[in-house]
Amino acid sequence: MTRLISAIALALVVGLTAATPVHAQSSVNVRVEFQGPGGHSFGAYGRVSAVHAAARTVILLQKALPAGSYQITNLTGGNSVNAIASDGLIELKLTARNAKAYDALVAAVTKAAEEGAAAENAFRGVKAGDLTAGAPATVRTSVKRF
Repeated sequence: MTRLISAIALALVVGLTAATPVHAQSSVNVRVEFQGPGGHSFGAYGRVSAVHAAARTVILLQKALPAGSYQITNLTGGNSVNAIASDGLIELKLTARNAKAYDALVAAVTKAAEEGAAAENAFRGVKAGDLTAGAPATVRTSVKRF
């Protein structure tokens, strides 16, 4: 009798589990890097800041990504007090139901990063091709999965 009850209970659990839709979700990390010319805040005042571009990107990410689809796990940059940041970094954990949804999230992150860098460049009045001490004067960005 105990075996029969156990078998019925197992069949019920398996049957209920099979009838319940399961949505597999996966989380993947993305790193957004920003590079600019940097410099000392006194002698290079007015140059673009990679950290400012990262901050602008965070604001754009809040508008572009659905709630619950991302988590910012790291936001950092710069290398010294009284320095304009030559580097900035945002690390995110993206959560999606499938590969297509994940690719859409990465595309939205890439677009936000490009727009954040462009906004910082425009705010400082620099454009592609401008040079500072022989290096690009603009903030540039790249998005990588890790």
